[in-house]
Amino acid sequence: MTGKTSRWIDVNHARLYVEEAGEGEPIVMLHSFVVDSGQWDAEFAALSDTHHVVRYDARGFGRSTIDPGSYAHHEDLEAVLDAYGIQRTALLACSGGAAISLDFTLAHPERVSALIFVGAGYWGRFANSTPAARAFLQALSTLDANGLIDSSLRAFTDGPCRAPNEVDPDVRRRTEAMTTRLFKREKSYWTRAAQDQQTPQPVAMERLNEIDVPTLLIVGSEDQAEAIALSKELAQGIRGARMLVIPDAGHHTNMEWPALVLAEVRDLLAATVDAD
Repeated sequence: MTGKTSRWIDVNHARLYVEEAGEGEPIVMLHSFVVDSGQWDAEFAALSDTHHVVRYDARGFGRSTIDPGSYAHHEDLEAVLDAYGIQRTALLACSGGAAISLDFTLAHPERVSALIFVGAGYWGRFANSTPAARAFLQALSTLDANGLIDSSLRAFTDGPCRAPNEVDPDVRRRTEAMTTRLFKREKSYWTRAAQDQQTPQPVAMERLNEIDVPTLLIVGSEDQAEAIALSKELAQGIRGARMLVIPDAGHHTNMEWPALVLAEVRDLLAATVDAD
């Protein structure tokens, strides 16, 4: 890894923890909303050899703070880019990070060169068709930390059809460590989301035809059905988007198959540069 540094960026009602490394064309990484920026350890290290890589903990996740007061996640992303002088970047994002990326792309299309989503999500589009997914929503309604940790692992790491012992134990341990940090926090995104988060209107899902950048949608075959359906919806709605289903992978596909995902990311980034 080339020269990793970290810093704090102050935004309204929060401080964001951000890391950067490398030089070259930028790529910014946005994590899923049950983990933190550690989701991208493999990609951050590998891509720093050829790119300027930036990743951050969204407000209320990882080391980033969250306080009462209205905010919009895509404005936090804008603040991160501005702090590093990044005018245009590719976005590598998972789940809630993809929702941020969609909102940002529609607000600032000139600042996005490519979108690469892993298990894409969007605000309010929760999985609810499996027992584990329903258990997660139930635990979320009461902020039951232990229930959230257990059900998020079963719903999103294992997925509907795999037993825990069928998932790479190291991946499961790393994911559990991140979910535990998140759901054991006294103040997190999930304790403030309903009260303070602002989302653009009309929502991005109604404006997909306005997005015109190279887009790759990666989703695990063992992800929740709603996540797979959402990737299909994005693939159909975004001009020229390509969808790739990775067998034997859950919601955080990149953690289970890092080399495969990294190869796809590099291919899209190279094609983007060639197109420019």
